[in-house]
Amino acid sequence: MNMHIYRCKQIILLLLGTGLALTACKPRQQMVHVAPAVEDKANNELFGDIITCGFPYQTFAAKLNMNLTTGTRSLSSKANIRIVKDNALQISVQPLFGVEMFRFYINPDTALFLDRMNKRYVIESIESLKDIYPVGFDFYTMQSVFTNALFVAGKKNPEVSDYRKFNYSRTSDQNYYITSKDAASGIDYSFTVNGDDRITFTHLMQPQKKHSLQWGYHNFALSDDLVFPHKMNVTLSSSSRKIDAELLFSDIVTDEPIGLSMNIPSGYTRTTLGEILKIFSASK
Repeated sequence: MNMHIYRCKQIILLLLGTGLALTACKPRQQMVHVAPAVEDKANNELFGDIITCGFPYQTFAAKLNMNLTTGTRSLSSKANIRIVKDNALQISVQPLFGVEMFRFYINPDTALFLDRMNKRYVIESIESLKDIYPVGFDFYTMQSVFTNALFVAGKKNPEVSDYRKFNYSRTSDQNYYITSKDAASGIDYSFTVNGDDRITFTHLMQPQKKHSLQWGYHNFALSDDLVFPHKMNVTLSSSSRKIDAELLFSDIVTDEPIGLSMNIPSGYTRTTLGEILKIFSASK
């Protein structure tokens, strides 16, 4: 009898454990299945549908797991990203116990980087950064790539009438492929778009200076009834440097009050972008 009771207890514990394990393994996001094939559309209709399917927000906040690789060096960290649309974007890198070690802030005019470990900062105008590294150093471009949005060079927000600035074709796997060129900077930029009219890959390239920014979007899932890619893969490269990054998003919140400001703590020393980039040096 005692052996029978013991076996029953073991079975109950096993069933409870299995139930808890299955519950713990349930995905937190509801993944979105992409339409198997794109539809035939007029160019203006396609362009309008891409804008319509963009992620809607006025403010955006999320947690990030970041994995960066350059040369033989890798860096993994947690971070927070916050965006006030058309106003400012901020990334706070917090590798240990929620303590901020680095902060990147950008608005339409200025970019600021804080190195809290060494109490130093870099502040540059967007125009000067374009001269150093033209691909992607524009506030509206940065805002768009982080939120899976279509953009048009030199404009705050795209309009359907901008469809005339692009060329249209299909990829080998039958996705849409739209391309354009910014005459002012010489940057070629392109978007790959799936059957749900969502951008799956953005590519900016400056052929003369051999600068490139590639931004891929994966793991589209529902977040508060809004579809967002919870994984992004980024490659930033020039003739002398290449940085790969994987960004994993979680705890996405939109349209809650956010205040972002460009504050430099007292006692910090101004330094150069080159000095900051040594953090990601290939040497160990």
